[in-house]
Amino acid sequence: MQLSTSNPSRRLPYKWIVVLVVTFGAFMSTLDVTVINNALPSLQHAFATDLHNLQWIVTAYTLTQGVVTPTTAFFASRLSTKRCYIIALALFTLGSALCGFAWNLPVLILFRVVQAVGGATLFPLAITLLYAEFPVHQRGLATGLLGISSLMAPAIGPTLGGYLVTYASWRLIFFINVPLGIVGIILALLLLRPNPSEKRARFDLPGFALAATGLAAVLYALSNASISGWSSPTVLVTLIGGFCLLAVFVGVELSVARRGKQPLVELRLFANGPFLRSNIAGALISFSFFGSLILLPIYLQQLRGLSAFQSGLLTLPLAFGSVLAAIVGGRVVDRFGPRVVLFPGLVLIGLSTWQLAEATLTTSFSWLLLIFAVRGLGIGCLIQPLTVTALSKVQPREYTQASSLTTVVRLVFTSLGFAILATFVQSRASTHLSELVRQARPQSPAAFALFHQQGLSSAVQDAFWLACAALVLAFIAVCFLRTQKAVASQEKARLIEQEAKTATSVWPVE
Repeated sequence: MQLSTSNPSRRLPYKWIVVLVVTFGAFMSTLDVTVINNALPSLQHAFATDLHNLQWIVTAYTLTQGVVTPTTAFFASRLSTKRCYIIALALFTLGSALCGFAWNLPVLILFRVVQAVGGATLFPLAITLLYAEFPVHQRGLATGLLGISSLMAPAIGPTLGGYLVTYASWRLIFFINVPLGIVGIILALLLLRPNPSEKRARFDLPGFALAATGLAAVLYALSNASISGWSSPTVLVTLIGGFCLLAVFVGVELSVARRGKQPLVELRLFANGPFLRSNIAGALISFSFFGSLILLPIYLQQLRGLSAFQSGLLTLPLAFGSVLAAIVGGRVVDRFGPRVVLFPGLVLIGLSTWQLAEATLTTSFSWLLLIFAVRGLGIGCLIQPLTVTALSKVQPREYTQASSLTTVVRLVFTSLGFAILATFVQSRASTHLSELVRQARPQSPAAFALFHQQGLSSAVQDAFWLACAALVLAFIAVCFLRTQKAVASQEKARLIEQEAKTATSVWPVE
């Protein structure tokens, strides 16, 4: 690539350069959350530990994300968005490399914390960088393009992770981030424009202390509930204590805002109707879709006997469907508004969840491929339009605050989905097994094993029905979204004219 100023017709507008740069961070941070799931059995063998200790590899990452994400707006304003993004990407890349070299479980958990400190802010900063450059009538397209990376990662992650742990080494699931991170850092250093920082911004220490301890307690309780159960004293104490701390946090932050100071999190954003309703719908969809990702390995591997790699391959249509829907849906959102895309998306994901709730031990794999393709189309129509709607009436100076807050909400409800659906499967499996044994009274170990498999299958079906119920509530929330078309025609013409006047501000490419 050569930079040239002699041929303006060959220049690429700066906004598309931003898309290229931020895609690296969004993809890496999302991929890492999903790729490690299939590596847990290999890690358990490598470190000779039990599942309870191994769970901290995931829990430590989730807790750190919950603690760090609310600080995104402060560091972006203090350091500048560009510098903060580069530092976050560098930390994530460094943490990934260190994880690959980990020699025991405690060290791996420590390095996962370093990785999460960087990864927690990458997606909110990516949204801020994009919205600063794209005009209102193109933000659906911009968010859709960013969604290609964030939606591909959950589908590619299990396949890639399954392949690496089956045919190579678990260390490669971390090392693959290193070259991607280095390229992303170089591109950000060379291509992103500097933006001013606010040197006088003050850190809201009381707010951070309350948010950090409250979110950490809630996320820890949700992560531990699937292992210890909801009746565990540790789970109950940390969950209730976490919610109490968050309630105090809300009061402190509102008080800080009323005094005219800068709070850690601008909670008054929830007074913004589109932001509130979009986050409610996004929370329910995160619970249903991302929370139910924990059910797929149970069904495909434990019940259907597939390997980690085979189950990952079976879910690849989900990735392709989500990418297609994100690209097309972004343009439709810009032209007709988000609701035109959100309702079909909810119908598609609802149909696929219903069919998964009906799946049995003999459901054909070709039918499952179709279900996953429909599921991908559905989620591709939902996440990005909800982001556009949530930020539709947010002031530009609050983009980082708003995107960080949205990220925290979805993180908490995804963890809630994992915890509730996992424990629901365990409790329902015991119930179904007891009922089968009471009715048939098996006399051989083989018969009892068959009943155990059937009980687990029925429990997974029940969990998908619970996910369907959450989608019904999400549908109701979307019905209350009142959004205008992306931009009125007169405003759109004004923005296009403004872009034409600034057409000299482009990046030339050969």
